[in-house]
Amino acid sequence: MFADYHVHTPYCGHAQGKTIEYIESAIKLGFSQIGFSDHLGRYYLSKVQRKRYWDWGMPERDVARYFSELLDLKEAYGDGIAIRIGLEIDYIEGAESILEEIIARYPFDFLLGSIHCLPSIGWRHLSQYAKVDAARVYEAYFTAIESAISSGIFQSIAHIDFLWRYVPWENIPKEQMVNYLSRITRLSAKHKTNLEINANGYLWSKINDDQPYDIFDMFLSQIKEDGATITIGSDAHTPELVGKAFPQIINSLKKKGIHTFSTFDQKKQTETILG
Repeated sequence: MFADYHVHTPYCGHAQGKTIEYIESAIKLGFSQIGFSDHLGRYYLSKVQRKRYWDWGMPERDVARYFSELLDLKEAYGDGIAIRIGLEIDYIEGAESILEEIIARYPFDFLLGSIHCLPSIGWRHLSQYAKVDAARVYEAYFTAIESAISSGIFQSIAHIDFLWRYVPWENIPKEQMVNYLSRITRLSAKHKTNLEINANGYLWSKINDDQPYDIFDMFLSQIKEDGATITIGSDAHTPELVGKAFPQIINSLKKKGIHTFSTFDQKKQTETILG
């Protein structure tokens, strides 16, 4: 069984193609499930802040349209593929009550938490922190992820690897990085919050194999050691990228002794053997 649990749609404003094309792509690949997780807009910003800071998610008024369209497609494709409806949500500590008011209106199957900015340092996208002190950024990032896990809001935390794709870690000692990752995997196992294996992070690690140590491999090792559970996502923003690199990812997981992944239905988790 294959299930891609990180797929975007044009509702987020920066994905291409039609929603139905993503579904057809998953069917052609033989997937049993496809989980849509479009970006929710910066719900926690004031109107003034929204004019000043970047945002790439759905405005609140579009969430109902997004959910309604996927419900219709879920019914239409009921015999061909299971469609799961979720969101990818930027987690900001202290804004949980605002978020919960929005997500409580819809019976989502799953919610992905993600970190794209660090308010304790600034509101810029993480890709703009390449020249900021790496030690400060890494500590703030992993602290934010710990808070997201502990919030109990999310079924899975998306692309933990997002930071190291942009902020060099050459000066972060290997032992410190293991400590960061183990903090996350232990907490994930404790709170029964999944960690996503993201195709972009996997491919990035293969392209940048000249780094001082293989951080992606370390991440998988800690997941196995601490018994954390996982979801797998392509992070597709175009239909042809659904399920990208899944065979290679699954092979890497099996080599580490990780043989199951999580799927969701109305936030009820099921552990499934890797295909």
